[in-house]
Amino acid sequence: MSYNYATDFIGLLRLVGSSVRSERMPGLDYVVAALSRAGLFAVSVGQAAPTVNQASTLWFQPAIPSWGAEGTVWLWNAAVPGYQVATPALWSALLSGAVLGYSFQSLPNANNVIGNAVSLAAVQRVAPAATNVVLPNLALYHATGLKLQVVDFSTGVVNHIITLTTSDGATIMQRNSWQLGSNAAQLSGVMLTASPDLDSWIIAP
Repeated sequence: MSYNYATDFIGLLRLVGSSVRSERMPGLDYVVAALSRAGLFAVSVGQAAPTVNQASTLWFQPAIPSWGAEGTVWLWNAAVPGYQVATPALWSALLSGAVLGYSFQSLPNANNVIGNAVSLAAVQRVAPAATNVVLPNLALYHATGLKLQVVDFSTGVVNHIITLTTSDGATIMQRNSWQLGSNAAQLSGVMLTASPDLDSWIIAP
């Protein structure tokens, strides 16, 4: 018998107090939950997309009711930016944190989040005045062995302030935020190293 996701479900025995009751669960939901528990990726489960750490977080949207059908796996597409239904290319981007090498991310918005495996992040806006950038999770980024370069590659710059912050409590050179300033004569940039020992991003030479 071949598996049919529309009619076939995982049979579960759930411990409730001192008794056991039978439950059912869609196969995809079971696999996603198991791989998340194995530490392969971070998962946000719910009907609404997560609003932080999107580049490193898989969004799993259960069916309603959750036991009635398989849910939907959404992955972050930094080029949009936004969540899209999972594809092989998006899986590769999510899991590339375990692969050392060059990875580019454009930061085209007033508010941006850098992915966990990005080595070069470039602010690319037109005549910007202020841009906010959230750095990756410190521990996850340190595991890649990469250094993170953040540069201003905007056009029509007069005075542009880029504010770097974190979402995991880490500091940037012992500060809660770090600002880069660009002007018409010179665009700014910084190279950062993730240091879990210091719980801080360090400016690298």
